[in-house]
Amino acid sequence: MIFLSIGSPRPISVLVILVSVALAAVVLTYVRKWRLREEYSLLWLLLAAAMVLLASFEGIMEWTAARLGVLYPPAVMFFVAIAFAVAMLFHYSLEISRLSDQSRRLAQELSLLRSRLETEGHLPTPRPSGEPQLAEGEA
Repeated sequence: MIFLSIGSPRPISVLVILVSVALAAVVLTYVRKWRLREEYSLLWLLLAAAMVLLASFEGIMEWTAARLGVLYPPAVMFFVAIAFAVAMLFHYSLEISRLSDQSRRLAQELSLLRSRLETEGHLPTPRPSGEPQLAEGEA
């Protein structure tokens, strides 16, 4: 690995690189198994790449830390990771809201369709217990 600082890399940098590579491998595995959509995988892969860059090239991390006034440069990596997590949580909140609205709309449409079918006599009227009323001759 290429580290811009002279000497051996910080143990935290090595750990971040290992975790980022593992994250990328897990994301790619889940994409291959169709368990994770591509649009979300790109976000996770971007995070992993950013973390590897920050950990590998300590000069970038130290430069960013100096500009932000951070005394411990590896804290920049954790800030990036936390900011990313907050952004993902916000994105997921938007998705949950959208899916909740869609679910409510579908339930309303289903209720209207069921009501129309019952009115037209195509669907048996449910009993209070929730079981459908049987037509004559059925038992």
